[in-house]
Amino acid sequence: MRQPPAVAPKVAPKATPTVALVGVHGHGRWHAQRIAELERAGRLRLTAVADPHPPEPGTIPDGVARHATLDELLATTPPDITLIATPAPTHFALAEAALRAGSDVLLEKPPVTGLAELAALRTTAAETGRIVQVGFQSLGSAALPALRTLIADGTIGEVTGIGAAGAWCRPETYWQRAPWAGKRWMNGVPALDGALTNPFAHAVVTALAVLGKDAMTQVPERTQLELFHANPVEADDTSAVRIELPGAPPIVVAVSVCAPKASEIDPWVRVQGTEGEAVFHYTAGQLTVSRSTSGVSTGVEELSKTELNKTFPEADLLANLLDHRERPDEVPLMVPLEDTVGFTAVLEAVRDAPEPRAIPAEYVSFEHSEVGRARTLAGVVELVQACARDRLLFSEAGAPWALPDH
Repeated sequence: MRQPPAVAPKVAPKATPTVALVGVHGHGRWHAQRIAELERAGRLRLTAVADPHPPEPGTIPDGVARHATLDELLATTPPDITLIATPAPTHFALAEAALRAGSDVLLEKPPVTGLAELAALRTTAAETGRIVQVGFQSLGSAALPALRTLIADGTIGEVTGIGAAGAWCRPETYWQRAPWAGKRWMNGVPALDGALTNPFAHAVVTALAVLGKDAMTQVPERTQLELFHANPVEADDTSAVRIELPGAPPIVVAVSVCAPKASEIDPWVRVQGTEGEAVFHYTAGQLTVSRSTSGVSTGVEELSKTELNKTFPEADLLANLLDHRERPDEVPLMVPLEDTVGFTAVLEAVRDAPEPRAIPAEYVSFEHSEVGRARTLAGVVELVQACARDRLLFSEAGAPWALPDH
């Protein structure tokens, strides 16, 4: 007698993860757009937002719950994922609350304001068994493992140094965009709205990431800082840092938001070797590798031909978090908290450093454009690039406003 076909057991479909967005203004608007794209693809469902200021019309779909605070939001139905896009001083408390409510977290950069907070947040994540992804886009780029591989393969010879440079023009209104703009401290809490720790934070963390996980997860042996400002703000707008790690080549990051508009450059990280160099323009995802004609690389002028010029797609950290939640053994998290230890140590050094020095007025010019007036420094674009290339601080490169007698 024929047996009836076996009936497959019914498997309940996996519920679509729910997401809450904390901070709907500024960079939060970009996150709202990305959430909407993933929701249309059926990957998640936005259920609530939290911000003391109402969202702008059209930013958040109808039917999404709106709360003034995260505590109020969590008191209703905690989401599966909480995306935090608020000022840095609020990150630690908000992430702690979300984790303890049973939510995974996508936390914008910088994740916290010091190493003690980072250690405490890692402990909470471990205790609750929840996931924290940090919003350093560049660390998710496939260009980084490609760059590490060519370093390990000796494509550019022995690495002699790593430099990062960036120069943007930011109008005076940039320093009025929020109450914490341009401040180092606010109401006794670190605000850290300086060039190294906010607009060019990716330059610092990416320069460390070039050397791999060991460099990202340890506190540097030594950090030397030169912090300046041309604008009348507390924080640094033109800065250089030298980072020394045990057994590693020196790293120098030199940046400014006081470049003339016509001379702006997108930031890059350059790995210099004895036989060539690799340059990663992380905002564009472009990796360029060149070899030296002489066999010894001491400058761009000696490089013969580009052996690799490839643009990598932008990383999607929220999609990666969703994938990691579904298949943790198959999909590694792109930017776990532990990978930000080195960066947070540099941030803490900036936080605890002496006040940035004001650049004398004789070196500051004013430039007018459709977005308003900006303070600029002549030659600053060439300066930050030279410092990154030669691993020099501003005073060592001879910048007159950086010398001790100023």
